Amino acid sequence: MTDGQKNLAKELMESYFQSQVGGNMMQNRSIYNQKPGEIMVLYFISMNVKDDSPGLMVSEISGKLNITSPTVTHHINNLEAQELVERHADSVDRRVVRIRLSDKGKEYIQRINEARLNMFVGLVKHLGEEESMLFAEMLRKTSDYMRKQQELYLRSFEK
Repeated sequence: MTDGQKNLAKELMESYFQSQVGGNMMQNRSIYNQKPGEIMVLYFISMNVKDDSPGLMVSEISGKLNITSPTVTHHINNLEAQELVERHADSVDRRVVRIRLSDKGKEYIQRINEARLNMFVGLVKHLGEEESMLFAEMLRKTSDYMRKQQELYLRSFEK
């Protein structure tokens, strides 16, 4: 695989998951042995908690993912039992609990990301570079359009 193909595959992957067309397929429980919601929470934490960050509160995760705090807590409990996440008391307010990926969780997400990237490298090879770029552009345009339409739809209920 060339660097160009790998970069194009990354571009295609980002466009593809942004569109949410195949997100459910990639969260297949039989492949990763996780519930789709658990993978979503793991992935969200991995994208939003840097190594020097204290972690996220359950309320932050639930607010951004638009799911209830009890649901997030349930997922966190399961992920913690599997040693994929860790809970830490906040350094400023000991009553606040912060969630971070464990080393095992980071490795798990890395394996998922590698498997996803390999699938998209195969797609680039299947479609060719020109069609892959066109496909990525079309998915991005579609996603942008749908996001704007959803915002308009939600605003229509505020009146």
